[in-house]
Amino acid sequence: MGKIILVRHGETNMNRDNLYHGILDPKLNDTGINQAKKAYNLVKNLDYDKIFSSNLKRAYETAEILNYKNLNIEISDKIRELNFGIFEGLSYDEIFKKYPEELKIATKNWRTYNFETGESPFDLQKRAVNFINSLDKNLDYLIVTHWGIICTVLSYYFSSDLDAYWKFKINNCGIVIIEFDGNNFPILAGFNIGG
Repeated sequence: MGKIILVRHGETNMNRDNLYHGILDPKLNDTGINQAKKAYNLVKNLDYDKIFSSNLKRAYETAEILNYKNLNIEISDKIRELNFGIFEGLSYDEIFKKYPEELKIATKNWRTYNFETGESPFDLQKRAVNFINSLDKNLDYLIVTHWGIICTVLSYYFSSDLDAYWKFKINNCGIVIIEFDGNNFPILAGFNIGG
């Protein structure tokens, strides 16, 4: 039975300031580095055959800290965060003032709204699930990624499509473990560990 260990990256200043940042590329702040060091103490008790990271700095820096086996970190843009398009870099209040109509549409049609120049949660889930499904389920993977990726994967495997997308709280450096039995049946073996 293989497993997937999903870890959300550590905190950035943009996380701290509650700014929308999907494809923007801030580094970890001091809190984020400390969160990753704390998560290292948990991850070092878990085995993995391969390690993947999103191509964004905050995930890669977290992966470097967690990679106790010193394996080559494979980078993929398939597991980077949702592209928030015109909302990137803005707070909710700024979006409310600058893009009130777009915010209404984004709220009403959240599954398919692509943030004008970005992508939709539906597109994000398709990309994330295709990535997970491409992996050999007989191996164990450490995947350092983002809230959106983890929540779309959990929603896909443990509810219906995107129905549970907003129902998971994954803290920075929270660890989620999905195990697959001999029939590739997913089992949630750990949730938001250490987060």
